[in-house]
Amino acid sequence: MTTKELLLRAEDAAGSDRARCIQCLQMNGNLLARMSTTLRSDREVVLAAVCQCGAALEYATEDLRRDRSLALEAVRQNGCALEVLTAWQGDRGLVLAAVAENGNALEFAEAMLRGDRDFVLEALRQTAAAAPAVAFVAEELLKDSSFVLEAVRMNPWTIGYLPADFQRHPEIVQEAVKRNGRRWNPLHPNCKASGRTTWARRYEGAA
Repeated sequence: MTTKELLLRAEDAAGSDRARCIQCLQMNGNLLARMSTTLRSDREVVLAAVCQCGAALEYATEDLRRDRSLALEAVRQNGCALEVLTAWQGDRGLVLAAVAENGNALEFAEAMLRGDRDFVLEALRQTAAAAPAVAFVAEELLKDSSFVLEAVRMNPWTIGYLPADFQRHPEIVQEAVKRNGRRWNPLHPNCKASGRTTWARRYEGAA
């Protein structure tokens, strides 16, 4: 069924057939945006939308957008749904769940959390995408060599998303090589002092 057909079906059902609306939302959660206030304030209807598309929670009524359990379902479905869940961007547990699903969700956390060393390290431990996620860490943490070293210990590919000075720092490079074994050698002339772009491409190619 095409998106247009789904939309027509949902709009046809919106005023009378709640069950049919739920079926439509299970196929395309964003259709919630086109439904009545009554449906957008119905928790079961909204849950159906969120389980298919986390960001669809944006279209729910305010009281449901502030429902933490719905917000948690949203970020578990799509971590980057955190971008539209502004009320929850400072909630440590919810942000951790978002980052666990998608490391890039760290970009949408409140500045206070992105600058909290312990929180950021915990977030990086919970995501398979710790390397690109480190790009969203607060600037002051990226100037802290002990933090950077710990991040590289957790995921050697992190080095590709660090400031250039750390990409050439002997101790940091040595740690990255040690942690990654023989998969690549950043001391090879083609990689040496090559900057973030090449490191990131090598990470993406190996992921």
